[in-house]
Amino acid sequence: MADQSHLDMKYFIDRSIYNCPFCNRRHVAYSNLGRSTFSWSNEKRCDIWRVKCDSCEKVSMHLTFQSLQQEGWSNPRFRENVDLDQAFFYSVPTSFFVVDARIPRTIRELITEAEGCAKMNYLTGASACTRKAIYELLALQETTGPNYDDKIKDLAGKQPSVDLELFEILGHIKDMTSDHVHEQSWVAWDSKHLQLFLGAFKAVLHEIYVVPDEKRSRADSVRALKAQLGKAKSIGKLVEAPQTEGEGGDGAQK
Repeated sequence: MADQSHLDMKYFIDRSIYNCPFCNRRHVAYSNLGRSTFSWSNEKRCDIWRVKCDSCEKVSMHLTFQSLQQEGWSNPRFRENVDLDQAFFYSVPTSFFVVDARIPRTIRELITEAEGCAKMNYLTGASACTRKAIYELLALQETTGPNYDDKIKDLAGKQPSVDLELFEILGHIKDMTSDHVHEQSWVAWDSKHLQLFLGAFKAVLHEIYVVPDEKRSRADSVRALKAQLGKAKSIGKLVEAPQTEGEGGDGAQK
């Protein structure tokens, strides 16, 4: 069977299954509570969809400019073959499970904000949030250096297990603006470059914060199994140990 782990990184998997942002259950059924419409501007209307988790029964809200109602159905139902994650440009709550909870919250919030801005094509805000998130990482990792390049190189040196190409991509941020890159820079990238930087940055975060924790968890599980096996063997030896002369049974009788 093909690897389907990418579905754990989505908000909506299809029109009946999603990953709940409240109870954090993966691949859980939800109920579509329907939509309402409001005027986004004089020319544009926006739909608000509400869905309820069938497990925790909490309701989330999702905004879209697209027409998602399945034609021919009177009940609320999303159209088939629609990538709902792309169709909705904003959700409440935002999908923090998309960015692993082991990553520092400040960085998670900035990435979520960047991706939300990108969906609405607010590239200036998305670019600024991405840059700010990278600088937050550099600060948290206590990188040193007089400029952005040196700090990225220092981070790469601190994380030798991470693919160097990912750091090289992040290093090219300085090439996207004529000014010296700093966290207050507001120059917008185009959509393709933005997705490249976000993808590389999230991959770096995964390697720094998620992979080591998963390795520790697996090692802890193995050690726990080993300890259980050791206890089982000790108990087995006690049960199988022969009775010494004089300890009950016929051997104790003279």
